[in-house]
Amino acid sequence: MCHIFPLPSSDHHAPLTLSEHVQALQRRHSERALNTGHSERALNTGRSKLVQGVNPAAVPKFCSWPLIEDICKIVEAWTGDNLPLDDADQDRYSSIETARGAAWRGKDCDDSKNSTYPGRWALDGDAVNDSNCNGIFGVDAATGRPYEELWCNDTQRYGTAVLGDSVGAHFHVPPEWMNVTELSEHSFENLLYILTNELDWPELSTGTGHYNATNWPYQIQGPMDSLYQRMLELNRCNHRDFQNVAVNGARSTAMADHIIKTLARHSSTDQPLFIMFELVGNDVCSGHPGTSHMTPPLVFHDAQLTSLRYLDARLPRGSHVLLLGLVDGRFLYNNMHARTHPLGALRGDVTYANVYDYLECLGVTPCWGWLNSNETARDATTAHAELLNRQLQDIVANETFENFDILYTPFNISAAAAAAAKHGKQAWQLVEPVDGFHSNQLSNALTTGILWDLIAAQKPSWLPAANPHNTDIIGKFGDQGGY
Repeated sequence: MCHIFPLPSSDHHAPLTLSEHVQALQRRHSERALNTGHSERALNTGRSKLVQGVNPAAVPKFCSWPLIEDICKIVEAWTGDNLPLDDADQDRYSSIETARGAAWRGKDCDDSKNSTYPGRWALDGDAVNDSNCNGIFGVDAATGRPYEELWCNDTQRYGTAVLGDSVGAHFHVPPEWMNVTELSEHSFENLLYILTNELDWPELSTGTGHYNATNWPYQIQGPMDSLYQRMLELNRCNHRDFQNVAVNGARSTAMADHIIKTLARHSSTDQPLFIMFELVGNDVCSGHPGTSHMTPPLVFHDAQLTSLRYLDARLPRGSHVLLLGLVDGRFLYNNMHARTHPLGALRGDVTYANVYDYLECLGVTPCWGWLNSNETARDATTAHAELLNRQLQDIVANETFENFDILYTPFNISAAAAAAAKHGKQAWQLVEPVDGFHSNQLSNALTTGILWDLIAAQKPSWLPAANPHNTDIIGKFGDQGGY
């Protein structure tokens, strides 16, 4: 019997050893598989094309959580191929915001022409039409030259992209949904928007954030800063040139097999791309007990190298890849286990340790190793993550690529905690309150600054000089069509 509330002390038994813990959970997983089977199917929405080829490994374990499971089924049916649902010209960009549309990739300003999309070199100087959707088009009467030529052509331009998992996509469940003390008439505002974005918030993420959280005051809070936003501030010609190709539950093998192939970039017609490539935990995280389901180091090496070679064959020359290592996920249990979860807000009687144990008991924990009360299990998970990080370092040290250069950095959550402390925040305030597993809005913003400073120190050529015409662009085109 699984209990989310602690049992009375008289029922407590001596703690299991790690091997006993693993054996008990393996038995429970087998029983659960026999009882439930694997017959879950996408909802019959008339969109079966979208769910063909969905990799079950890419479906996050938290989609098996109580209360969340049915939501995820709906979302999966709409967004199974990780491409925009509404894309009339099939250029992988959309004019609508949700369902892998403009919240994930810059808005398509003409969805009837597949030669018009964000990030391309301008056609005919965009003298008449805005072929790259950055809101800059027309001809300057004084010079007779297109504005794109006058204000963009001589500047250094980059699109910004994310390849990754739920951290890169910015998974977030509004805590009001789980906290009876905060429920209000506003709690479920924007529900359809949230669901059709897969419970992700790419528009507020570290890589591709472009809105402020104040747009959704009852669903998400915190500062917004992103790599795309900073690239845009340097050069307004980069407007709308972003892509977030991050998928909840993504592992290195799924990335190499199909996720990376949904990135939209053409080596001959498009601007260079700056990519944040992050897979920070799913190669060691699953609901399975023990370490046998963690990605072996050589498999991880080959999958990541396959992804990078795919990029090298398709990216415009002069692109850049920031390769992030796996996080040390012990940070989560160490900082969260004793704190009260939103489910226990009313009486203060449910801690994160209770929730972690409950999900583990059900066999639906997103990370058996790191969300584990057994310190040995947590340490073993970090040890395997470090083995995988060494594979990334080996690739960077020994492989060369023609169309991009590459920089490896660990995913340093401790640096974000140190930055938070300077603002009077504690480490636990960097973690999503509902799942106790993902980085939150504050953490994303702080991580942006950390990565930007790293690039400035180690790869300063990646940061282009400010466009001297930014003021002219804003004066003429305002918000350049927004998002």
